Amino acid sequence: MKHGVGLVFAACCLALAGCNTMEGMGTDIARGGQTIQDAARQVRHDWRDASARNEREYEAARAHCAGLAGADHDACMDQARARYNARMSAARAEYPRTSMRAESEEDRLEDAYDAARDRCESLRGRAEDQCITDARIRYHQ
Repeated sequence: MKHGVGLVFAACCLALAGCNTMEGMGTDIARGGQTIQDAARQVRHDWRDASARNEREYEAARAHCAGLAGADHDACMDQARARYNARMSAARAEYPRTSMRAESEEDRLEDAYDAARDRCESLRGRAEDQCITDARIRYHQ
């Protein structure tokens, strides 16, 4: 009888210890998920900063080119566009879209704006200006 009571007591202790371990494991898994979410948010934040910085630099270069005429204007615009495209390509390589999850309506609008903005890169002159303006109006209201 002593051995039976001892055996039941040992089984209860193991069961309680197992429950505690499972609770701890659940907490660890939840923390891991939170860490992944935080990392995804940080990547999206860094992407936004890089993208906004590149947009500002491109707009400043375009404003500088506006004061030029003829072939000088075209060459200036081509250089500005090439720098913008190179910086955006580097930013896309550093912050791949697969590492960012669109969580809010703002994120989805930002993704749509990026896609529209990418389509503008193949245009030149007034068509490019109009494309950029249309994209801003449509997605940055």
